[in-house]
Amino acid sequence: MKKVFLILGFIASAAMFVLSSCESENSSDVNQDRIYCEYELYYNANEDKTYAWARFKFGNALGTLLQLTDPSEVRFNGDLLTFKSTLAYYEKDYAGFVQTGTFTWKDTDGNEFSNTITITPTDYPAGLDTISRAQAYELFWVGDSLSANHSVILTANGINEGDAQVFTQTNLNSKSIIMTYNKLQILAHGNGTLWLDRSYSPDLTQQTSAGGAIKGRYRPVNKSVFFD
Repeated sequence: MKKVFLILGFIASAAMFVLSSCESENSSDVNQDRIYCEYELYYNANEDKTYAWARFKFGNALGTLLQLTDPSEVRFNGDLLTFKSTLAYYEKDYAGFVQTGTFTWKDTDGNEFSNTITITPTDYPAGLDTISRAQAYELFWVGDSLSANHSVILTANGINEGDAQVFTQTNLNSKSIIMTYNKLQILAHGNGTLWLDRSYSPDLTQQTSAGGAIKGRYRPVNKSVFFD
């Protein structure tokens, strides 16, 4: 389960990482201006570890996956990212919380594109241990209210396999997320776990004509709760 959540990226948009094997082509075989770039900086407090991820596709978010061909490369804060062939993406891991940084991609023609991203910490309220299923529940997080291009996704998992429910908040200035009654009813009475993800997804500042996406994502330590 933990591996699944580690490689989830760009939720509610084109998935950055998938759970099946991915074949890729060499980036030198395509027009460099048609390479679509995806970046994510993700901190998981359960591990106290930050991940810098990058992925490249031809044409658009659904295009053919690409492996960069020398001299093309991608770096984060100057550190070279390593290609992971099974899922066809690039990665660099860091101990602790890296709140901000810059992805720099150089194509085979020598053009460089730099994009900076920041992570916004968010946490659960103190004393949260029980959630009633008898009515909708409003969870107020600890941290800044939502500004432009920010979102919060809360995943609740009960004791029964396959009963996980997802709640989303994207409204500007929001500082809470509502767990609706109909979804809470699906969760069984008993112990459960909450996963909270706060994401910041601004537009790329430097990109090819194909475009791309970037995200900064923060996950606090998973919360154990009782669904009453």
